[in-house]
Amino acid sequence: MIDELISDVVVVGGGAAGSSAALVLGRARARVTLVDAGRPSNTPSTGIGGLLGHDGTAPADFYRRAAAELAAYPTVTRRPATVTEITPDDAGPRWRLALDDGATVHTDHVVLATGMHYALPAVDGIEGRFGASVFHCPFCHGWEHRDQPLAVLGVAPMTVERTLLLRRWTDDLTLITAGTALTEAKQNRLARAGVRIVEGEAVALHGEGRRLESITLADGRTVACSGLLVPAPHEHRRPALLDKLGLEVTPSGHLVTDALGRTSVPGLWAAGDLTSPVANVARAIAEGAQCALGITHELVAAAA
Repeated sequence: MIDELISDVVVVGGGAAGSSAALVLGRARARVTLVDAGRPSNTPSTGIGGLLGHDGTAPADFYRRAAAELAAYPTVTRRPATVTEITPDDAGPRWRLALDDGATVHTDHVVLATGMHYALPAVDGIEGRFGASVFHCPFCHGWEHRDQPLAVLGVAPMTVERTLLLRRWTDDLTLITAGTALTEAKQNRLARAGVRIVEGEAVALHGEGRRLESITLADGRTVACSGLLVPAPHEHRRPALLDKLGLEVTPSGHLVTDALGRTSVPGLWAAGDLTSPVANVARAIAEGAQCALGITHELVAAAA
């Protein structure tokens, strides 16, 4: 038998943004279906850095606690599934969501909180170390690598800025240009900051487990370091799910939202990595809560 469900709100994604939205909505006694495939974007991280009250907490522990908190609210239902399609529903509520477990959920409000995929450079050994000795956010991981020999993988146009930012945590810093051309002025600026510049392409990382000890370049040279800052631009994890919805996007491909998380399409809200290249758990939690506040006011207005 196929489940036909009706909810006040469907939250797509059980990461920080989605769980936050579900929590605030549950406290407002909204009927919420949280569709959670169980793959938060920050799962590889060794700890959540800079989140007040949870600084350094392992993501798995953070999400276990979040799930336990949500379970206390009777109007919140967690569905371990994946949304396969979101379509307008002319027969009732505005939206119809098909799930891969065979269920269909109808709702007037959808919170898109699927997170994003991090596109990593094609360097051997990078995948298993990402979130540990390889990282893309100094604010999340810089403290754990303070005063260590670190390297930066260059990427235009923010190579110099990202490199100098990492100087907040170490003065033992090497920039691997990775094909990025540096003007004389930029080279001099890095030199004044004590940054070593190595022209070349990184091809392999070495070290036991998730540790990093050295980087091999294409010409055979090696760079000794214990941490590597890399570019990791966002890519949509489920582009086919969103492409048909007609959502306005930014030049970086993120969804355009207002201060409360409304997208350009009525009834569709978004929070977390989908809305900004700045990947940060604290920001995701805040955006999820903002969506919940906005939706609650609309639920009240619709019932009046």
